[in-house]
Amino acid sequence: MFFSIKKDIYDKKVLLKTCYKFTDEYYIHLDSNKDEFVISIQKKDGKADTSIEGEFKNELIEFANREIVFEQTKNIRELLFARSMASSVIYDDEIQTDINLNVDDNSSMRDWFDNE
Repeated sequence: MFFSIKKDIYDKKVLLKTCYKFTDEYYIHLDSNKDEFVISIQKKDGKADTSIEGEFKNELIEFANREIVFEQTKNIRELLFARSMASSVIYDDEIQTDINLNVDDNSSMRDWFDNE
């Protein structure tokens, strides 16, 4: 089955994410011309599937919306990540200095709770 989608509506990365979702059950081939992506999709078991075009296009819409939400929330995610990292900083005066730096090659094989 062949169908096409317009390049000005769907981004290539959204199309590739959608294609990947269908790869366990379908063989997918992509091509393009100036204005459209051309999709060839065939069920791996060889049976005809008349609903696949509709399912594929619905998934395109879902992935396009995910991309929109991802871009719209990018700044807040970066702020939350930066805040979480900043609260986990250990200052020099909090670092314990009783660390044994004389480590031999077999030390990783010893029980950590076993005192020598």
